[in-house]
Amino acid sequence: MRKLWLGFAIFMLFILPWILVLLARPAEPVPEWCDVPYRIDNEGISTGAIDATVRNRFRADGSGSSMLTGTITLRDNHYRVHRVSNMSWYRQGDFMRVNTHEVQIMADDTVPAALAAQVLFTSAREANNDFYQMYQLPNGDQIINYSGMPRLYCHT
Repeated sequence: MRKLWLGFAIFMLFILPWILVLLARPAEPVPEWCDVPYRIDNEGISTGAIDATVRNRFRADGSGSSMLTGTITLRDNHYRVHRVSNMSWYRQGDFMRVNTHEVQIMADDTVPAALAAQVLFTSAREANNDFYQMYQLPNGDQIINYSGMPRLYCHT
């Protein structure tokens, strides 16, 4: 019985406050629109270069969409990328989880499926979960990080 009380006391003193802090943290709103240039210039023969723009919309109801438009250059081949993703998002404190439900390849998209799987970032793939860390700047803008690197800079 004494061990039970000791365990309960430890839980109440050390674990419960952290649970309450994480659940009660006020969440800054997620910006509705974010635009980001998406440029990767690889010197490897098989990867090429990507020059695109990602436009994300995060709706207040937890749904969202993302549009990726631009070009992919591989050796001397140029491909047009134009994809629209439907997603859902959930934010808890400084963290956000985005789940991509569906990716529509538009008519003018000329990227072969094998190349797209190799070079496009994960949020342009169906059934993908991405986790982001968010930081609000003093001017109200937000930085959304992924793996410690800036992912989206959102001006509000």
